[in-house]
Amino acid sequence: MYRTIALRTNQHAVAQTGKSLLLKNDECEQFFGASLLMSVLKFPWIRMYWSQPTRIAAVADAFTRDRFHFIRGHLKVVNDVDVTDEQKKDRLWKVRPLVESVRSGCLQQERPPQVSIDEQMIPFMGKTTLKQYVPGKPHPEGLKNFVLASPRGLVLDFEVYQGKKLDDGGAEGKPWTVGESVVMRLVQTLVPGTSVYFDRYFTTSRLLEQLEARGLHGTGTIKKNLVPKEAKLPTERELAKRGRGTSVCAVRSDDAVAFTAWQYRKMILLGLTEHGVEPSDTCKRYQKTSRSYIDVTRPAVVKAYNANMGGVDLNDRMIAHYRSSARTRKWTVKTILHFFDLSAVNAWLLYQQDAEEAGIKGAEMMKFLQFKYALAMQLLKGISSDGSSHSSSGSSDVEEPDGPDPKKRRRATVPMPSPARLRSGKHLPKCHPRKEFKRCRKPGCHQQTGMECRRCKIFLCCRPDRDCFHQFHEGGSNV
Repeated sequence: MYRTIALRTNQHAVAQTGKSLLLKNDECEQFFGASLLMSVLKFPWIRMYWSQPTRIAAVADAFTRDRFHFIRGHLKVVNDVDVTDEQKKDRLWKVRPLVESVRSGCLQQERPPQVSIDEQMIPFMGKTTLKQYVPGKPHPEGLKNFVLASPRGLVLDFEVYQGKKLDDGGAEGKPWTVGESVVMRLVQTLVPGTSVYFDRYFTTSRLLEQLEARGLHGTGTIKKNLVPKEAKLPTERELAKRGRGTSVCAVRSDDAVAFTAWQYRKMILLGLTEHGVEPSDTCKRYQKTSRSYIDVTRPAVVKAYNANMGGVDLNDRMIAHYRSSARTRKWTVKTILHFFDLSAVNAWLLYQQDAEEAGIKGAEMMKFLQFKYALAMQLLKGISSDGSSHSSSGSSDVEEPDGPDPKKRRRATVPMPSPARLRSGKHLPKCHPRKEFKRCRKPGCHQQTGMECRRCKIFLCCRPDRDCFHQFHEGGSNV
């Protein structure tokens, strides 16, 4: 993927400016390593990573500030010229290779017996036809991503929303709703017997029936107007009179689908094909009127739903802790960085599983902050996945068009020597040609000179009428 991004970014730069970025595979890795490191350090202004008081050597030594911005501004995954009109019907065609690469890694993960499906937002405030508004989310504006995840937050599959895709619903001839069609596509890789949990956005009686026909168990909260009248569940007012913790379950005549109403702060409705009210248990909940915790009876279906439904939200929370931010108008850049963050969270969760299997205790495991920092430093140092390292100017498979060499970096200013070093008495001048002349470093002198102190590595005048070399070293203790 780094090779593809480097190649397409160079092609885009040539098309826009007439010059190639000469971006190589290892520098592309370093760019994403720097982005991950910035997400961990969270400086409020991106220029601070190159400013002297707050300079971060791992980033500033990898590339200059302007080159970092230039790479990010030309970041591409596909060559627009090679994309056909048919392929452009896919609204994600600009990032499709990266999306499929991340998705293929998710599909290779082991399927647990319980999974959940929920929405995830890719924050973006700019203009794009893909942008959605989902109230109640921490970032309500952006691209909407439907995610299949394990209870621990490991992403197993996902689908970025592009608009309504209504497929045939079966014998009745009624099209699927958006929620139903998303669930039916995401569960295709699950093995029979898996329990699937989702919220009221997805749940319908027909969806539960179709899942049961595939050997999958479905459980989800459901809207009032989607509960069949034949269930004859009590109204919210009637259930509230019975007290907090009361639950009622209605099973359809063919025993295929059941509906449960539970009185908590308000009535909660669930549609299910696996769990029921029994065996119920009690849970501690705070009561405002008495200002104390009380025991509330909880049905088995509510306990199972709470235990297994939060996987997507957990993954989203981990991404939000150290999100790779970029103030950009390009939705493609936001999407690319989001999926790198998602991959980092998945990698950390897999590391946790391997550590537990190896008998590593919790205190000895790397926290997510430590893991993402180590991952960023590994990419910045140019260490490949097999552990081999390569130099910053190493070989590249990127096709580079003819063009000028990259702009040379400005040589760092040599610090002034300490007084003890000045008094050591081992200072000899070195003569440079005219084109290498630099300003004299003696305080008060601003002349250009070609004489450099071999020990101090600084330029000083050495002339009969201006002997800064001798004066500087003699008065070193006062500098």
